[in-house]
Amino acid sequence: PVLAALVMLVAGGLRLRNHSLWTRPVATVGLISLASWLFLSYSTSSTPRLAPSALTCLSWNTDHGRAGWSRIAQTIRSEPADLVCLVEAGPTEPAHERFWQAAFPDHATGNLGSGILVLVRDGTIRQVGSGSIDGNARFRQFDVSCRGERLTVVDVDVRSTPWISRRSALEKLVRLIKPLGDRPVLITGDFNTPSDSACFDTWRTPLKNAWEAAGNGFRPTWPVPLPMLDLDQCWGNRHVDFVHCRGGWSSWSDHRPLITTFTVNRPQ
Repeated sequence: PVLAALVMLVAGGLRLRNHSLWTRPVATVGLISLASWLFLSYSTSSTPRLAPSALTCLSWNTDHGRAGWSRIAQTIRSEPADLVCLVEAGPTEPAHERFWQAAFPDHATGNLGSGILVLVRDGTIRQVGSGSIDGNARFRQFDVSCRGERLTVVDVDVRSTPWISRRSALEKLVRLIKPLGDRPVLITGDFNTPSDSACFDTWRTPLKNAWEAAGNGFRPTWPVPLPMLDLDQCWGNRHVDFVHCRGGWSSWSDHRPLITTFTVNRPQ
């Protein structure tokens, strides 16, 4: 999308400057590039018949609540999510903890830490790990029980500094997850890296991407209101089967929420 926009700008410049004969060909290339991107960014799949045991996870970068935390909470409640995995969810302060507990009284909470918060409806949650990787990514790891299903959830927030490579942090993160291969693992959050990046090459053997498995609709999640990149993602190991994945829409953050439905295959 960035390349298409640059080509269109060049075409406009040529047109304004000297009515160049190159204007139409350059503009055509830009339009074709933009149309191709839109086509590739859109997925369609039939509405699945959900098993009673299927779980739904809402993943969202809430942009530090700039639009107001009450609006954020209202948006989350509008989705039938069993798991809520947030980043940039606010400061680790008692008053803010109480806000989340009051806003979701029927959810167990993993408590705030590093701006990361996980809520579980009709279940339990226990933090079993957390950390910073290369100062470039933060994560929190939880053992979760939800409606009779047990799984490990890892909520991730990768820094957005454009001149720092995410490859090392992502490779170290997936190495942390590999020893958990004997149990269902869901890893989600804001990776600040498009899913087609080579930085995810080491992820594709032990994990699968929810959108690639079951995506429906327009894929990019950032920046709202004109998303161009799928920075917010959900991945799972072989014990997680993705059934449906879609992006929500909200003007209360610069990221779209990602809503993923999946089933858990209990290890034998």
